[in-house]
Amino acid sequence: MDGAAIDPKLQVPVKEIQRLKYPDEISPELFEEFAAKSEPVIIEGLIADWPAFADAERNWQKSRWDDLLRDEVLDVGFDPADSRMMHFGDDSGEPEVLFNPGRLRLPAWAFREVALLRQEILRLREEEGRVDLAKHENLRRRLACEVSVQNVPFLAVDADSPLHFFAPLECKIRDLVPLSFYLSHDTYALPTEMQKDLGPQAPKLIAGWASPNSSRIWATNGPPWRVPYPPWSEKTVPEPGQDTMIYSCFHCDRMENFHSLLAGEKQVVLVPPGQHGVLNSTRYATQRQWLLAPVSATSQRYLGSTLFTSKQTECTSDQSAVHPFRPAEANRKVSRGQWPDRVDFPVRRGTLRKGDTLYIPAYHWHWVATSTPPSLGIQDEGPLALSVNFWWWPIHNDKAMEDWSFQNECESFRNARIPLPKDKPLPDRAAHAVSFYQLTARQRQEASVPRPWPSGNGVAPKDRSHLDTESDESIRSAAVKNSKFVLEFELVD
Repeated sequence: MDGAAIDPKLQVPVKEIQRLKYPDEISPELFEEFAAKSEPVIIEGLIADWPAFADAERNWQKSRWDDLLRDEVLDVGFDPADSRMMHFGDDSGEPEVLFNPGRLRLPAWAFREVALLRQEILRLREEEGRVDLAKHENLRRRLACEVSVQNVPFLAVDADSPLHFFAPLECKIRDLVPLSFYLSHDTYALPTEMQKDLGPQAPKLIAGWASPNSSRIWATNGPPWRVPYPPWSEKTVPEPGQDTMIYSCFHCDRMENFHSLLAGEKQVVLVPPGQHGVLNSTRYATQRQWLLAPVSATSQRYLGSTLFTSKQTECTSDQSAVHPFRPAEANRKVSRGQWPDRVDFPVRRGTLRKGDTLYIPAYHWHWVATSTPPSLGIQDEGPLALSVNFWWWPIHNDKAMEDWSFQNECESFRNARIPLPKDKPLPDRAAHAVSFYQLTARQRQEASVPRPWPSGNGVAPKDRSHLDTESDESIRSAAVKNSKFVLEFELVD
């Protein structure tokens, strides 16, 4: 089976993702082979010239965030109870429910302070065992610092929604430390000086991806921690839970993905597209979102959590409840007996470390387990796991990708966890193909024109407008060929 052996932990056939060093071991010609075969690869050294990674003054593991983002306001995903940032309710007996992360609006300094406090608590536990706040006045003072936060809708709200939950809340930083935060922030919305710390990776390897479709930064403080008792006490501190990693669900993107790690570690599992539906994925479920809510206890107040059920019944992307690190029996239950027993092909597995870039080809299902530097015992890489990714529109394998896209639509419909409206149309093969190719042509035209990138780091994409390469010509030809299509088909991440 392509040289794959059954992995004792994942209990499925596994093939390690190839790891190559840039520029010595991977050239544009070799990378073109990976892209043409839709084969993932881990590239070392592709971001060696990013100041965010390598510059002593501008790297993002120290005070760069505080210097440039401190007074900005961020919308951060959070979960108070589960190490999976999005998951179905199979464990709680509610398999029809998809639990979405909450979205909390808070100052950037508070987001980083929560992570710094976790780092300090872990350090003190390592040195002293139990943390005695009587011996650490500065820590006690930081935990008691007040901050204003606000729930933000992640799901659709209407007149029947509990709108009072979305009013600003006053709390103490100690209320936020137990929460699992995951920031997904538009890179193009960063201050210009921070954008200069980065640059799109792919133009170093492939001319057809001159301009990214989009880009995000990702930052997390790790999984939920245990809330101290009593929750408002200034004598106790939050404590780490048993799990040290935070997980994504299996999901797939319609675009090519270059994901670069600045701090921490990520273990990734990829399921190639086009296989039979071993993930039992769907986007149709009852949608719930976490909210923070004030709790009164005598004269004390603190933040607790609650759930909001939306009338929305469709998630923004297909999700799977398969968790590769869990026992086989748990995965059989959530996949209707598919995982691990019917996985008769090799899944891809790899580990991303600081400075690595993972190329995830379009439509590859990916699952990620993230560890922060402090949870790894690393103190000099900052408190957050940090990564940056850029997406490009595919320029290879149109027919296969249209097939994979339609297959995902059909499986999502078939695996719905709730009854769908009788008037909801089934996926239509012909209409899907027409709209897919129309969207592909438009996106390729946009990607072929280099987008200006703030100067200052030496890694901005080169101006390729004077080139007339075979790759560029094929893009233009495809655009002309498919311009007759007028319908649009928009997949979601």
